[in-house]
Amino acid sequence: MNIDQRNRIASIVLIIVIIVLGVWLYDTITGPWKEVQAERAETERVRENLLAINDAIRYFNDRENRFPPSLDSLMIVLRDDNFFLANTDSLLRNRRFDLDTFLESPRTGNRFEYALNDTTRPHLYLISDPDTDDHVGTLTRVTDRGAPSWR
Repeated sequence: MNIDQRNRIASIVLIIVIIVLGVWLYDTITGPWKEVQAERAETERVRENLLAINDAIRYFNDRENRFPPSLDSLMIVLRDDNFFLANTDSLLRNRRFDLDTFLESPRTGNRFEYALNDTTRPHLYLISDPDTDDHVGTLTRVTDRGAPSWR
């Protein structure tokens, strides 16, 4: 084997190593970033669902002149309300509405938690995600009624 053949083989091997290392470096950089982006999108879906439930509770309050005692009673009223079902896009501000998964967190499938403080005027409520610290509303401060925790 002469020197030209050895150089050609060494060059081919080095090119292959450079390509493999380049692909590995690209995956090392973009892989974690894709995970961060997916996590952010998931968090945004959870927050949108919390806001949609908040809008539904406000609709319930406007219709019934009281807040629902539980999320189950909210869903019972919403399932039978033809006006709500026909106008979910406008009432929930174009947020996703699916009767079967409306009260579940897209992150884990756990059900959102709801608490009502009816001892204050005006009544206060809290909708929270059991998997994170995200919530809408408060049980103690009237000024935070219906306000999201992440804004």
